[in-house]
Amino acid sequence: MNVADLKWAFFSYGHNLGDFTRALETAKGMKATGATVKFFNHGGVHNHLIAKAGINELDLQPELTWEQHQIIMDINRYKAKVGTPLPVSSEQWIKMAEADLEALKEYKPDGVYAGLNLSCMISIPYAKLPMVTQVPTVNCPAFIHKGMYNMPNTMERNFFMRYVLPDFIKRIIIKKVLLSDSAKASLTSFNEARKHFGLKPIYNITDLVRGDITLLPDLPILSGLPEEDLTQGYHYTGPIFSMMDMPVSDEIKKVFSRPGTNIFCSLGSSGFPETLKTIVAALRKVKDYNIVCSTTTILNPEELGPNTDNFYACKFLPAHLVNEMADIAVLHGGQGTIQTATWAGTPVIGIGFQAEQQANIDGIAKSGMAIRIPIFSVSEKRILKAVDKLIKDKRYKESALKIQAQVRAVDGVKRSVDLMNKFILNKIE
Repeated sequence: MNVADLKWAFFSYGHNLGDFTRALETAKGMKATGATVKFFNHGGVHNHLIAKAGINELDLQPELTWEQHQIIMDINRYKAKVGTPLPVSSEQWIKMAEADLEALKEYKPDGVYAGLNLSCMISIPYAKLPMVTQVPTVNCPAFIHKGMYNMPNTMERNFFMRYVLPDFIKRIIIKKVLLSDSAKASLTSFNEARKHFGLKPIYNITDLVRGDITLLPDLPILSGLPEEDLTQGYHYTGPIFSMMDMPVSDEIKKVFSRPGTNIFCSLGSSGFPETLKTIVAALRKVKDYNIVCSTTTILNPEELGPNTDNFYACKFLPAHLVNEMADIAVLHGGQGTIQTATWAGTPVIGIGFQAEQQANIDGIAKSGMAIRIPIFSVSEKRILKAVDKLIKDKRYKESALKIQAQVRAVDGVKRSVDLMNKFILNKIE
């Protein structure tokens, strides 16, 4: 059998911009090989981009609503109390899995790309179909075993946790939690649905998002984890992020054509609205800063105040192009946003809202191109101090350009597609 004879089913979490764009870019790369590709999603604000990419899709019911997504984001960011259950009943999980199974029975794929669509973690094992997942490196067990996973700042809710408890103790605590039953309480209804299908329960995130092979759209220079240390079945592919097919608007060009320091700001689709407002308010106080902000779905651009000669905000923009125009990027640390900045060679100020985002920022901070500000330390003074440091210390830009060369030397989509097809062809043979 040839690659062009293969059929791939793609699922993603259509409300999460990072997961969705990684899935879509990979699906586009797979289609370019001649393989048959089709998307199946349970709702999502970004799903309209699938048809624009020329890929067939089928919307499945029931959908995961925007309101449910907001609660899931709060759980991931530890903004909700630890142990808060996922806002999906066992009945909804069962219906979602049944919809997956019905669609897959008709489509008959050779392999399934599951993304972070959690109903796949029920339906695909039940159907005994080959499953590929693509996740951040922090979800590789080796990353946790080696003590590289720091406690999320959002869990450090008091003075003792923030400033007294040693970091190595925090890493021991979080390592034990993550590799044991960290998600047991949150996954109660999910595991009830797995039991319905005769599957064993899942109690932690690493097991939840593990595929038959698991792709890491990352590089050792970015994550800090050497390739030889990866857990068996996990593979680095190189960065994958969206290069949105849209022009840079005249408003952006006008702002960034002024004298001064050009700053791009975005907290993706998972940052806190109040934090974005704090950052923008601080930056707008300096007349020599030219600021372009992408608010995505976390708030309306108008909430940041009126646009001016040195400030422009919109929901979405071609981040890779705007990053290239910027001197500094202020980001939330999502894998896609960080990798876009590395591709552009732009130094970063990062504020992580999840442990993964903290790790992504820490990785490039160790490589010399970023400063991370803990979420509890975000203030006008701290933001302006970090910007001033990146402007004056040219070593950050030098490091960013060195990392840029390594990122641009790798085709993450092609590597992912090759690994996926090799995996399936080996199983068929």
